[in-house]
Amino acid sequence: MNLEVLEYYIKVYESKSVTAAAKDLYITPQGLSKTIKQLELDLDTELFFRGPRGMEATESGELLYARAKHICYLMKDIKKEIDIINGRKGVLSVVVTYSSTLAVPPNFLFAFSDTYPDIQMKLREFPDEYPVGKLFQEEFDVGLVIGNEGIDNCEFELIASGEVVLVVSKTHPLAAKDEISIPDLENQSLVLKCVEEGKEHSLIDKCLDYGFTPHVKHNFGSILTAHTLCKTRGDIAVSIDYVENAIKDENLKIIRLKEKIPQNIYMITRKRVLQSKAVSLFQSYVKSYSKEN
Repeated sequence: MNLEVLEYYIKVYESKSVTAAAKDLYITPQGLSKTIKQLELDLDTELFFRGPRGMEATESGELLYARAKHICYLMKDIKKEIDIINGRKGVLSVVVTYSSTLAVPPNFLFAFSDTYPDIQMKLREFPDEYPVGKLFQEEFDVGLVIGNEGIDNCEFELIASGEVVLVVSKTHPLAAKDEISIPDLENQSLVLKCVEEGKEHSLIDKCLDYGFTPHVKHNFGSILTAHTLCKTRGDIAVSIDYVENAIKDENLKIIRLKEKIPQNIYMITRKRVLQSKAVSLFQSYVKSYSKEN
């Protein structure tokens, strides 16, 4: 068994089809089937069975997939370390979500490669509602995200504290207040930021705790859309304090909630026995900005 065989197995597992996996791997389905059969012989177990949605992993197959993903991830990490030791540029894969870049700006993040020229940083940005937890099972080394729920086998470090705030037009009746309570939102028209599929916005949970369901007119992806709705339709936007501090609009008023709802930014790294040098340097780099700001 070698690393290539494990990567082939991972592809078949995720595709649930030898034919589809073979197409992605640019090999013949017959050759890939032979590789999987030989892997089953080597491990003396059946790895797949034919299910209603294609090839489904057995219990042994599920275990192999989890271990194979970890092994492949570690091997890539080892190669990065060796490249740095031998004077070749290492690659650090970083994922950030939109709102996190308003607390830790992109120009600072990209300057990491200027500070450490032997490390090439590949940074990808995703919407706040994207299920980034899945990305840490694959190619990403470190990330900056809002919250830390539902992300397994990772370590978290608080980088910036934030909380939910409300945004209204300065002509809105609530604009006279600097702070209100959750019950004051009953019967108000709200616009909320989209959240990850299968989850509820934290403000909705708070409203339900007070015995009412908020009137949500729209779920927005861009805060600029929310600001426009506040100014043109008189809606109340549910936002985050550091987002509003970064995108200031003179025509809008920020109102805080008496019941604090945290919206903290965390640096997330995958758990491993030995952390790579590139990840450790990036962690220290980001923490230095956090302390100064």
